[in-house]
Amino acid sequence: MLMSLKNIFRCFTFAEMPWIQQKIASALFATPPSSTYEEALNYFDKAEEAEPNFYSKNLLMLGKTYIKLQNKRLALLWLSKAANYPARNEEDKQVQKEAAELLKLLRT
Repeated sequence: MLMSLKNIFRCFTFAEMPWIQQKIASALFATPPSSTYEEALNYFDKAEEAEPNFYSKNLLMLGKTYIKLQNKRLALLWLSKAANYPARNEEDKQVQKEAAELLKLLRT
């Protein structure tokens, strides 16, 4: 069974956590939260395999994760999908905007 989307996005957030925040979390929690971009990618991929194009933010997060993993080709692929996803609500519009901005940066 797939993790909830909230937990999937949390993996990416923890992977992105700066060193000082990791130290603060270590002081607050017996076992501080941790994750890697590879782990986050695994969950985003599984979600996409289960239901392709189900959620614009998953497409965006795939693109952002590939940026972090320095895979420009796949980052461009997923960000293009996110930018071209039909906007059905405000979140989709925000995803389109962020994806377009990231695409512009990657193409320069």
